[in-house]
Amino acid sequence: MKKLLCMLLVAVGLMSCGDDDKPYIPELNKLTNVSCTKNGATFFTAEITYKQDQQINRIILNQEGHQFTDNYIIVDKTISVNGVKMENGSLTNPFVHTVYTLKGNVIARKEEMAENKYMSNTAYTAIDNSYVYERNWLKSVSQVIQWPNENGSGYQKRDLNDVDCYTWEGGNAVHYAYMPQQEITYEYGSQMRPANFPFRVINTFQPVGFDVVSPVNLMYGLMNQNLPARAYWYNMSEAADVCAEYTFRYTMSSDYITGMTIEEKINPVNGVEAESNTYEYTFTYNFVAEQK
Repeated sequence: MKKLLCMLLVAVGLMSCGDDDKPYIPELNKLTNVSCTKNGATFFTAEITYKQDQQINRIILNQEGHQFTDNYIIVDKTISVNGVKMENGSLTNPFVHTVYTLKGNVIARKEEMAENKYMSNTAYTAIDNSYVYERNWLKSVSQVIQWPNENGSGYQKRDLNDVDCYTWEGGNAVHYAYMPQQEITYEYGSQMRPANFPFRVINTFQPVGFDVVSPVNLMYGLMNQNLPARAYWYNMSEAADVCAEYTFRYTMSSDYITGMTIEEKINPVNGVEAESNTYEYTFTYNFVAEQK
């Protein structure tokens, strides 16, 4: 009996040593640069820097001849974004134009600020977005919008309720609907999305801009498990008429998505001219994740 017990202890010890000898796999490095061309010409470039605690510090976006520098100020559960934005075709002076409120580790609220030209450019909340999650999947977004009275006496407000709705299947966002009429459908392949690749289905029917791959996306709860292969959008009352469709291809190096190609086909629906575009993305990951 003692002999058997000794043999069992030796076996457990060997198993423990085996576990300790397993190679450590560090976290994937963070995305630090995105560049994109449209039909061979520069579409946008973005540089992302982080603080030592791995929180976003700054995003510098160059697009259409303009540079947008956003600084992320994080205090407890509030993230204030200070920078310039485009309003009425011109750049504003720097101000806090976006404020995120976190609940746990996800964004629960997003305030989009504007400047009231009738009240000495005082900043106010133009769009107040509230996010609803189900088991950490983003399900819907409700909005309250407001705008200033021209006499400077205050604001008018309108509650839009649920304007954005998401449908999830198999760990992927398969439908995004802008209520009450438009919807975009995503189809996925078997290729898994690396944890550091922040592609997210967002509230747009032209999924080619920087917002689709911004690291901010990682704060919107769980993300797609797979990489999208195709997307197409339509008006729900006329679902047979696909307004535009997109196909996705990826280039990988080790565990990293280093390139992405999106083919855009805009169909001649509702008087829109047919158009085809190719977007080529390059991704760089130079922020070394802290090894635990």
